[in-house]
Amino acid sequence: MGIITRIVRIFKADIHGVMDQLEDQGLLLKQHLRDMEKALSQKKARIKKLLASRHQTSEELNKYKDEIGKIEQDLTVSIEKDRDDIARMLIRKLKPMTLHKDDLHRHVEAMDKEIAQMQDTVEKQRLQYEQFQLKSKAFDHKKEQQAWENHLSSITPKHSSHDLPEEEVELELLQRKEAIRGGIQP
Repeated sequence: MGIITRIVRIFKADIHGVMDQLEDQGLLLKQHLRDMEKALSQKKARIKKLLASRHQTSEELNKYKDEIGKIEQDLTVSIEKDRDDIARMLIRKLKPMTLHKDDLHRHVEAMDKEIAQMQDTVEKQRLQYEQFQLKSKAFDHKKEQQAWENHLSSITPKHSSHDLPEEEVELELLQRKEAIRGGIQP
């Protein structure tokens, strides 16, 4: 049993090694950037919806506050005029509205917290995304530089300046001196 397990493990390792070599790191990095960008835009859209919902709930809350204020004024007038029957009716109307107003207020506060947390998360992820973009550009630049160096090494002679014979260097120097004295640029 141990030998079969080891053979399977070696086989899996070989497959993973081949897959790693097949994957283009630059393409994977670009795909990760696209995924991050998509996630950021989805979160921004979610924040936008939350802000719209919060605005709508705040408007509803303000309407309830205004309505409660009017009922409070009417209640005060009815009590001053000894109209207990109207005052009782207004109190029955006022209590549920006050409870609903308090619920709306708590809901707005909860939405404010959620929006603030999401905005903080989005900002952190945006910074992370920008860092990955910079790393991606550096990776691309490095890849281009390596390609350029490979290209240069393929067109430059294999021997270096140290391999040139002294006579060849001296001959080149004499030719250049002669050209400069004659007013001709090499």
